[in-house]
Amino acid sequence: MKKILMPVLVAGALVLPAACGSADAGKNTSADSQPSTPVAVGLTQADFAPKVLAAMRAKGTFRTVSVNDDEGDRTTYTTDVKLSAADSELSGRSDGTGEDALGAIRAGGQVYVKSPQVSKYEGAPWAKYEPKATDHRGILNATLIRLALMQFTTHDLVGGAPYATGFSSAPAGAATVYSMKISLSDAAAAKALGAFLTADQASGLEGKTLTVNVTVGRDLLPTTIDFTDDGAKVVTSFSKYGDPVTIKAPAAAEIA
Repeated sequence: MKKILMPVLVAGALVLPAACGSADAGKNTSADSQPSTPVAVGLTQADFAPKVLAAMRAKGTFRTVSVNDDEGDRTTYTTDVKLSAADSELSGRSDGTGEDALGAIRAGGQVYVKSPQVSKYEGAPWAKYEPKATDHRGILNATLIRLALMQFTTHDLVGGAPYATGFSSAPAGAATVYSMKISLSDAAAAKALGAFLTADQASGLEGKTLTVNVTVGRDLLPTTIDFTDDGAKVVTSFSKYGDPVTIKAPAAAEIA
C-alpha cells in the first residue's frame, strides 16, 4: 500500500510545504456516470456507499485487521474504529518491531503517530500531526504521519464507490462481493476516501485507479476489503461491530 503514495508524498516533503487546501469537489462528474459493468446482485453503484456507511455508523464501532504483503514483506495493522455522524476516531498498531513499529491515534480531531521515524525519544514516543509545518523536519514528519495513517484507514475505501469507472457484484454464499475500479484523484477531490487519501495527497495521482473488492454481508456490513497495488496485496478483515471502544489521545508528556 505504501507504493501508492510514497513517491508523491516524499517528493512533496522535500520541496514543498504541506498543502492544506482541498480540490473543488464539484470538479468531479464521474459520480453521475452509469456503472461500466452491469451489477449482478445487491446494491447498485449509486447506493453502495450511502447504505454500507450507514450500516457501519449504526453499529458505531468495529475492528479491522489489515495484512499488507509487499512482495513477501508482511505487516499486520490492527485498528479499533469509533464512528459518529460528524467524525471518526481510531487507535491502531502494527506488528512491526524496531524501525517498523507503528502506532496511530486519531482523537478529538487530532492525529498522533508513534514511530521511531518521527520520534526517537523513548519517554515521548508520539508525534502530533502538524499539517502546516514549514521547516524541513516538520514537513517530512507530516508526510510520514499521513502515510502511516493510510495503513490504518483502508475501511475508508468504502466511500470511493461513486467514483469508480467500473463497478460489478457477484454472490459469495450469504454475502456479496463488490468490485470497483476507483478513480483515486476524483474520489479524493470529493473527500470520499477520508484519511486513506486526501485531495492534496492525490495531486500527483491523476489517472490512477485502484481496483478494490469489498465483501458485504446481508446486514450491509463489510467483512473484508482487498486490493493490490504495484505488487503489494492488502487484505482487511472486519470484526467486533458494536463492541465498546475507548480511544484517548496520548498524555502530553508522551508527545515529542
